[in-house]
Amino acid sequence: MQRPPTSAVLSAILAFSMWGVLPVYWKQIGHLGAGISIAQRVVWTLVAAVLMLLWQGGLKAWLVALKQPAVLRTHALSAALLGINWGVFIWGALNGHILECSLGYFLNPLLNVLIGCLLLGEKLTSWQKISITLAGLGVGIQMIAVGRPPWIALLLAFSFGFYALVRRRSMQGPLPGLATESIIALPIALAFLAYWSGQGRHIFGTASLHDVAYILGLGLITAVPLLGFAHAARKLPFSLLGLLQFLAPTGQFIVGAFVYDEPLSPVSLMAFGFIWTAVLTFCLNLFWQGRKPAGP
Repeated sequence: MQRPPTSAVLSAILAFSMWGVLPVYWKQIGHLGAGISIAQRVVWTLVAAVLMLLWQGGLKAWLVALKQPAVLRTHALSAALLGINWGVFIWGALNGHILECSLGYFLNPLLNVLIGCLLLGEKLTSWQKISITLAGLGVGIQMIAVGRPPWIALLLAFSFGFYALVRRRSMQGPLPGLATESIIALPIALAFLAYWSGQGRHIFGTASLHDVAYILGLGLITAVPLLGFAHAARKLPFSLLGLLQFLAPTGQFIVGAFVYDEPLSPVSLMAFGFIWTAVLTFCLNLFWQGRKPAGP
């Protein structure tokens, strides 16, 4: 196996590390509320994406693609799924559910495998079946621990899993696709911001340097890790990328448990134990597959 490019490994680590500590960012503007935070994220993500497209020389091609009805239909659906994912994650981060958010992103890769099996006709290996079974047991134990389905984790896993499925149908790359999703969602975001402003809500928080800087930075904290991930995905073996992606939920778990002291009962810890065992099994399977010599 060839040694993976250092730039690609560092790009993946940067992307997943940023996603791992993202709850800390949302806490800084938590006084805005989840709704305003999401709407502002749409606006400034579009600004950042358009500027990056201009810098890369891809703005004209993106504008041409916007005239294609098929592109708009595909990305309208992906924008809706991404909006659900963003909304649930931000609400969870602001309301003391960072640990459950991390559970969703631990589950996501396993769910992607299941989606591939059920909807794309892909075959499950024996180890993947074991991983999914262990993850299912972990979810069941978490239901017992909290007395309800872990709906935040499940919504995050399913929304991002089906978002990835929809994006497979698009010919647009990560950055143009994000720009298209953002411009489709822009009228809704602006309408909500106008409504809340009319109701006397402070859509730029206290208008302090702190709040304005964090709001303007929403585009960068959305686009930068996405570009890092896109670069890594093109250069790294799938097995290595699959291993590195668990840095994000691991970071979220550490932030929730040790930075914000979210409660973790023994039963919940047992549920995470099953999830982590499922993840370990999944990663080992990826690693072994990655080491197999390619066929003729």
